[in-house]
Amino acid sequence: YDDVMNRQRELIYKQRDQVLDGDNVKDEITKMMHQSVEDTVDAFLPDSETRDEWNIVGLRDNYMGWLLTEEDLQYSEDELKTISKDDIKAELIQKVDDLSASREELFGEQVTRELERVVMLKCVDVQWMDHIDDMEILRQGIGLAAYGQRDPVVEYKMNAFEMFNNMITSIQEDTVRMLYHVHVEQKIEREQVAK
Repeated sequence: YDDVMNRQRELIYKQRDQVLDGDNVKDEITKMMHQSVEDTVDAFLPDSETRDEWNIVGLRDNYMGWLLTEEDLQYSEDELKTISKDDIKAELIQKVDDLSASREELFGEQVTRELERVVMLKCVDVQWMDHIDDMEILRQGIGLAAYGQRDPVVEYKMNAFEMFNNMITSIQEDTVRMLYHVHVEQKIEREQVAK
């Protein structure tokens, strides 16, 4: 059990150290944003023979107000028959990239890099602490797997792997969402009052 937790800890601490050392995490953030868009599109637009299961309205609502406007992702009946998931992903990824560029231009490169580090560190820490608690609960209850004729260690490893992947996905989603909802306030510089 400890071996599984130690490997997960190494991965998380490697990422934390990268942030704490002041490394540029722009590429990591960009990957997170793109992966988040792809996962979200896959969730709302499942692969199927028909497009009846596609939830374009839900996808639009998910991004409305911070990435999309009322005019975005409006498709006619004919367009919906021919457009692919990859086209929609590409459109959303382009919007994410454009928004990133405009926010970097607004805040400046130095502030943007620091903001990315702070947000990423906060999201990693919050999700990691929750994950540690969840892993302890899993560890306490995994002995019940033996009653079901299953190897508790194998069950623990499978559940731990799935929980870790869910935590990574949550880190990505929280980081992306927080980065686009945060507002940077300028410190008010006070002028020296004449004596």
